[in-house]
Amino acid sequence: MRRMLPAVVLALLLAAPARGAIIRAESILPPGESGFVSLTGLLQGTGSPHLYDQQSPFIAFSRKDAMLGQHGTEEDPRVGVRIVRDAFGVPAVYGTTSDAAWWGAGYATAQDRLFELEAFRAATTGHLAEITGRGNLAMDIEVRRDFYTPPEVHAMLAALPPEMQQRYAAYRDGVNAWVAHVQGSVLDEPAEYVATGTPVRPFTLEDLGAIGAYLARTTPNGDGDELTNAHALQASGARALNTILPLRTPGQIATIPRANGSFPSVPGRSAKQERAALRRSSAFVSKLPLPAVSDDGRTPQPAHSSMVAIGDRAHHRAFLFSGPELGFSAPEELYEIEVHAPGLDVRGVTAPGAPVVAIGHNAHVAWGVTSGLTETNHLYAEQLVPGHPEEYMFRGKVRTMDCRNERFTWHSPPSDLLSGKLPTDSGTETVRLCRTVHGPVQARAGNVAYARKYATWMREAETINGLAQVDAAGSVARVDVATAGLTWNENLMAADDQGHIGYWHPGLLPIKPRRWDERLPYPGTGEAEWGGFLPVRRRPHVIDPKQGWLANWNNIPSQGWTTGNDPAPERVAGTWFRVHLLDRLAAVLARNPSFAGLQAMIHEAGSTAQQRPLAGPQLRRALKGATGAAAVVLQTILAWDGSYDRTDAAGKLDPGAATWQAFKTAAQALAIAPLGEAGKMIGGGSTNPDHVYDASLGQAFALRTLKAAGWRTAAANAFAALSKQYGSADPASWRAPRSMFKQTIQGAEQPPPMPFFDRGTWEQLVQLGS
Repeated sequence: MRRMLPAVVLALLLAAPARGAIIRAESILPPGESGFVSLTGLLQGTGSPHLYDQQSPFIAFSRKDAMLGQHGTEEDPRVGVRIVRDAFGVPAVYGTTSDAAWWGAGYATAQDRLFELEAFRAATTGHLAEITGRGNLAMDIEVRRDFYTPPEVHAMLAALPPEMQQRYAAYRDGVNAWVAHVQGSVLDEPAEYVATGTPVRPFTLEDLGAIGAYLARTTPNGDGDELTNAHALQASGARALNTILPLRTPGQIATIPRANGSFPSVPGRSAKQERAALRRSSAFVSKLPLPAVSDDGRTPQPAHSSMVAIGDRAHHRAFLFSGPELGFSAPEELYEIEVHAPGLDVRGVTAPGAPVVAIGHNAHVAWGVTSGLTETNHLYAEQLVPGHPEEYMFRGKVRTMDCRNERFTWHSPPSDLLSGKLPTDSGTETVRLCRTVHGPVQARAGNVAYARKYATWMREAETINGLAQVDAAGSVARVDVATAGLTWNENLMAADDQGHIGYWHPGLLPIKPRRWDERLPYPGTGEAEWGGFLPVRRRPHVIDPKQGWLANWNNIPSQGWTTGNDPAPERVAGTWFRVHLLDRLAAVLARNPSFAGLQAMIHEAGSTAQQRPLAGPQLRRALKGATGAAAVVLQTILAWDGSYDRTDAAGKLDPGAATWQAFKTAAQALAIAPLGEAGKMIGGGSTNPDHVYDASLGQAFALRTLKAAGWRTAAANAFAALSKQYGSADPASWRAPRSMFKQTIQGAEQPPPMPFFDRGTWEQLVQLGS
């Protein structure tokens, strides 16, 4: 349970403190702030000077000044609005009123990211195939199925406080002011509009609301994997499922220190009840007809965001690092901006289309976010009425689904014709979309429809209001108040200029039914309904832990938290989860914190194979009894410090890098084999290509379950694989090239090559003090 702050302590925290300040702030957003490619630069991917100017500094672990109020080039697009751009093109918007400031924010965003806004509009309203071709038809269907109609988006925005509705309208008007300019100036029209045959047209509040709703739901976590788990259970039984995907893992690492209490995800549920729930759900699921799913191992979630806060109240200083990771793309999905209005001075990043700063700092507080990855949705198996595919049983009565027909259109982009890709393809398709009392129907099999219930249904926009309060917070205590209004499940960490630090795992967190196992589909008959949402006081959070530091790399928030329907199944890694490395580094830094130390910590965490520094004892233990091939592999790994950034003159890595990768793969195959199909379905996936050296679920399972003999067997198998791959049994020849990112291109950009790092796609380092 939460250890409650005494009222007198909370009152002192909320009282106006002696004023401190941001002492130093730096940030970096590769490849660059702008996404503008001109029509004349279409073939070369050129246009703005700020397309790629942050790529090289990022690779070198260098960053730009991110202090408030920098000088730069100025423009005054309308009365009451001034925009000052720094040396990297980041706009600082000054408004004489709040409406003026957010009008300027919309205007500046459109100047830099107009076609990205267009792509976001198409993607989040289910019309992407109309400009990119049939390949995105499935995504369009999914979006319109699982999200909202324009009237529903309108209703959601209309439920916001009046001042937030005004902010949205001002932001829209700023965007459209630039749209009107572009409609009359071909030189300022992004080349992608011409290349895709897309007309430049104004944005509506519903367009912006759809962007916000989509990102607020999908950024913190994805849909659960109940169907994969159900297939695994039917194939291999409950014991195998519970082995590869346990609700709790020995040694699991939480962000909130154990000394600061436990926040159970299902308050009051006992271990005995968990076992009974698995038996009950297994009996139910074993008889369900199941739709097909991929059987090649689940796809890892892209989220690997990290953040660290260090507080030093004795000296009234604090340090914060935030590295949100959304996948490297050109342009980025994040946009850096600074906004000044009466009562507001804030700088950081947000998504184009969202009138708020989601991560950043003001004059007294810095904060970051990472994906919370807690179960905030669940799949229900609806029992259909025989012969009536749109009727189902709920609480003993026949219910009729809410269904509609949606027409989908796709067109090959003009670029296909220009590149000689013939024949071009276009067409339409009408799809029947249905909802039950639980939510959108996502799949059907036999007499069952599978519908997903979302905790944030019609409430995603509320998060914008909560973040706006964080933007204006003058202390960690004020951030604590603001987090109560967040509906999304993004972890939030903050530090202030008096040395206070805090962490929150917010959002609408369902109280799950104790009688049913959360990893598997629930019956939709009304016997497995959520019991509401955890009250604010029961959501995991801590302020000023005694250890003086906090770290999160998407790990569980608190002891007592369970796996859920595993939007982040890799968290069952226990002590092998990647945050263990970050915890070690943060604990050392907290003894003598400094900005330079923070920089060094990020460099090491972002260029080291996370599990290698943890594996020393196990490697040495396995080596004691190893001979021949196994000994060679284990020695090669032990001789390597885990760096994948350091190369030789030929650009090749230490042999230990390839050897460690091969060893993990061999260990994974060895460990999951006894679990049959369940092992392959859940633990058989490959490493996420965005996180090359981090252990996958199956690899982590192997590291935490194999004994020394198993490590030796895996090492011998790795030797055979490496000898075949490199055509030599000499470890000196096992040198892999430096891994490179495959950057996602969202428009016509052509960014320089990006070597792989396990880092945030935007990074912020802040030192605060008085």
